[in-house]
Amino acid sequence: MKIKGKAYWAKVRTPEEWQGNPVGFSVQVEMPPENLQKMKDYFTQKIKEEVFPDKKFVGEITLPIKDNNGTDTVKVRTKHYYVDKATGQQVPKHIPVYNEYGELIPEDVLIGNGSDVEVACNAKYFYEGQKKWGVRLYLNSMMVVNLVKYSTDGSDEFDFKQRGEADEEAESNTTNDDEVDF
Repeated sequence: MKIKGKAYWAKVRTPEEWQGNPVGFSVQVEMPPENLQKMKDYFTQKIKEEVFPDKKFVGEITLPIKDNNGTDTVKVRTKHYYVDKATGQQVPKHIPVYNEYGELIPEDVLIGNGSDVEVACNAKYFYEGQKKWGVRLYLNSMMVVNLVKYSTDGSDEFDFKQRGEADEEAESNTTNDDEVDF
């Protein structure tokens, strides 16, 4: 299945950490509210009618929805390793990230908040009791349709010139509030 929307807190290059320990790869996707409701309705119906038709359900479905500054986002995650069945060893996992042409985006390009993405994921259904039932979404790969680059050192704030580029006259005296330097 695919989830489309804007990416936030994409940790697909290096694992997300909790208290200094890696916990896996993840991304939060902000979907249009009507699509989020369609997803809730789809999973609720599927679980009640197909996956666990003989079970009793009380309350609403449990989904990996997080509050991101007043906006609901769907958190898709996966472990940062898998266990090789032949050796029993942990093998680091790699999450492929593609551009809209199917080309892999280089590992050193980080996905910034607000990037338009499509996330491929698997749904795993669970029933732990009539009050705790739902779905978990596991990250497989991601396509970035409109990249907002993430910079750790703030260099994305500068307008660097290309070598050999001619100096141009200063732009007009009008500036946007977002472009004022202090």
